[in-house]
Amino acid sequence: MEEEHNEDRRSTGTLPMEDGTFCSYRIVKSNRKSMALQILKTGEVIVRLPLSAPYRLGHQLIAKNSSWVYQAVQKVKVLSDRQQQLSWTDGSALLLFGEMLTLHILPDFKRKGILVKEAPDGLLLTGSVSLEETKEGEDTVKAVIKHWYRQRARQYLEEKTAVWSRIMNTDYGRIAIRDQATRWGSCSGKGNLNFNWRLVLLPEDLADYVVVHELAHRFYMNHSKEFWSVVEQEIPDYRFRRKKLREYENEIYQKY
Repeated sequence: MEEEHNEDRRSTGTLPMEDGTFCSYRIVKSNRKSMALQILKTGEVIVRLPLSAPYRLGHQLIAKNSSWVYQAVQKVKVLSDRQQQLSWTDGSALLLFGEMLTLHILPDFKRKGILVKEAPDGLLLTGSVSLEETKEGEDTVKAVIKHWYRQRARQYLEEKTAVWSRIMNTDYGRIAIRDQATRWGSCSGKGNLNFNWRLVLLPEDLADYVVVHELAHRFYMNHSKEFWSVVEQEIPDYRFRRKKLREYENEIYQKY
């Protein structure tokens, strides 16, 4: 009897889902006549009960309708993912040096190639690209823009590395711009530097931190106290910048 009484008082629960995950839910009582299940836009699951109904009826209701709950939650997730995805169409907002720039597409079917350049009010893409929002068109624009980003990143990071190497009185080998999945940069034992092209998307102070970090490996090929001392000498607030860099990671890697 005591266990049943405790269950009656539980206003939250966890529901096993079809894919092996678990979904948390809460029970809300109000002045209503019937029970109902609700999936909010945030993905939160609510069980609504009349004031006089015991909580156990809410737990029973969601358990009986677990398949419906799973499908409804999945639909919300898909919609949320679509909203968070970056579109590669005329008028889209794209990052460059930490600023959101508007993408302007100017169709020119007489031009053989596609040109991308920085403009006062955003990025201008000119060439054989239609303004119709099709998957094929977006894929083309995305490929062209990402190629331009990589070229821009090479120029940007080569200049930064040259400046910081003089300041830090060290040298380095070749510079490679890569499409790395989890790393912003790396330094080999021979002094070759690898940089993620996505650094061109971030505020300049974060790119400076990454460049200094990798050049500091020319003194210490580890993350010892001596290594961080070299970084701190050039970037006193490196801890703050490192935190900001991590905050950007999820958004950057999901969208670009």
